[in-house]
Amino acid sequence: MTEMSLFEAIHTQRAIRRYKPDPVPDEAITKILAAATRAPSARNCQPWHFLVLRDAELKRSFGEIYWKATLDGRSDGILEKDTTTFPKVGFDYAEHLGEFPVLIIVCLEPTHPSSHDPFLRGASIFPAIQNMMLAARALGLGACFTSNYRRREGEVKALLGIPDDVPTAGCILIGYLGEGEHFGGSRRKPVEEVTFYDRWGQRSS
Repeated sequence: MTEMSLFEAIHTQRAIRRYKPDPVPDEAITKILAAATRAPSARNCQPWHFLVLRDAELKRSFGEIYWKATLDGRSDGILEKDTTTFPKVGFDYAEHLGEFPVLIIVCLEPTHPSSHDPFLRGASIFPAIQNMMLAARALGLGACFTSNYRRREGEVKALLGIPDDVPTAGCILIGYLGEGEHFGGSRRKPVEEVTFYDRWGQRSS
């Protein structure tokens, strides 16, 4: 596994939604999880737990729940591959998520002091998720964060044995890039467009 500089990973990381079926080495998953545990958290409570799914049957069952949750999110219950609101890549991704090499469910410790404050809860877990995605990119692996399944979180917990009082933050997909995918090229607003200095609305001279 060849690693890269932090800034190259930051500037080329993007959401990957198609993956090869090739297995991901255990060493890579361990490195990605280790990167997650280096993230900051409120009061340094480190509230994260990671549930790694590699079993084909479990992934298939999780994918079925994810697909139903995706349909739940459409008022008409129908997905069209050619619509601008749900392009073909999104349709394929949702329909085939259970076939991807590695799925990691990110959970939070229910006794964490931020467990009842949505802002602190996010501040304590999303840095870890971003670390995972950057670590995957540094190792030449694609990654994507999704929380769509949370519309049916109870079914996911029942499937995977997650206790009722343990909140889940989302799922990270990891694998080698599939057909048509590439790193880099994500459209982002220029720094100058989103930055003020000293006072709101004041641009750098």
